[in-house]
Amino acid sequence: MHNIKVANNLRIIFILSILALISGCSGNIQKKFIPPVYPDAPEQPRFIYERTLISSVDVKSLTESDKFKIFATGMSKKVQGLSKPFDVAVWHGRVYVTDTVKRAILMFDIPNSQFSIFGNKGAGMMAKPLGISISDKGDIFVVDGTAKRVVVFNKKGDFKRTFGDKKLFTRPSGIAVSGDGRKVYVVDTGGVSSSSHNLHIFDGVTGKHLKTIGIRGNGDGQFNLPLLADSDKEGNIYVVDSGNFRIQKFDKAGKFVSKFGKVGKDYGSFGRPKGVAVDQDGNVYVVDASFGNFQIFNKEGQLLLFIGARSSQNKPGKFALPSGIDVDEDGRIYVVDQYFRKVDVFRPYALKEDEGFAGFEREK
Repeated sequence: MHNIKVANNLRIIFILSILALISGCSGNIQKKFIPPVYPDAPEQPRFIYERTLISSVDVKSLTESDKFKIFATGMSKKVQGLSKPFDVAVWHGRVYVTDTVKRAILMFDIPNSQFSIFGNKGAGMMAKPLGISISDKGDIFVVDGTAKRVVVFNKKGDFKRTFGDKKLFTRPSGIAVSGDGRKVYVVDTGGVSSSSHNLHIFDGVTGKHLKTIGIRGNGDGQFNLPLLADSDKEGNIYVVDSGNFRIQKFDKAGKFVSKFGKVGKDYGSFGRPKGVAVDQDGNVYVVDASFGNFQIFNKEGQLLLFIGARSSQNKPGKFALPSGIDVDEDGRIYVVDQYFRKVDVFRPYALKEDEGFAGFEREK
């Protein structure tokens, strides 16, 4: 009988300790955390850190039992997260992230509080998903760097078709899709011993190859290890020409329009440019893995603002190996960090956190 009483007392003490820890941790987080704004005071704030996406817990509602298991054991079969994210694309509050270790796309459906993984089985199975882009109606186009093809899914993640092959691509990486989905632009990074540093244009409906742009070089319309790409609402294409430390702009037909950027340590220059995105106003966002930030430029390539800093500690707005980036319809910015296995989200300061497709209300 004595042993039973001791065991019961120990259970009670353990439960009370866990509850106290949960309460204490919750209180400390709420009191201490103040989301950073950009730029720093006394400048007028333009953006504010909003949230970080790491796993299904960040969008999907969990039961109290699930929460207790996660806290007590640090894991749960119901929790699925990023392993090595690469690129991101957002459509109506749904955040699609390519993951090269999981060999799949992870979808964080913020407005519907849902999470799913697709592209890892069946006809649409991918070996190394890299660049990702979405048409206005929600069709998802993903580059498979190992299979050397483009895989197309609908907004729910159902497989639709593929195009491109190993005869055409050397090292496909980035992709951009016109709003109507009729034109698809695929970046071929090439390699040190390859001359295939190109931008390929396809018919987005039939998958027919229409044109190849560029050769290796540093002239206008030439590339040196190009990486990722994005399109604006007029159909212009922006390519990260990483080996030339610049962004090149082309019209919808693939004709060179302009360029900006140079190698350097100053703001407005690049050290290791990787991802690019264009917002509704035509501003261009460029991720730099060397600086651990992203810089925002206007249409003329003039620097407006930079956000983030390189760090070995995983904190809001701190990056170790940033890569992909996207800007949604409401101006929210989504930045992938491969090392910290996360997507940081930044909101325009004038936009309330419950506004827009990805708006949400925090728990009180």
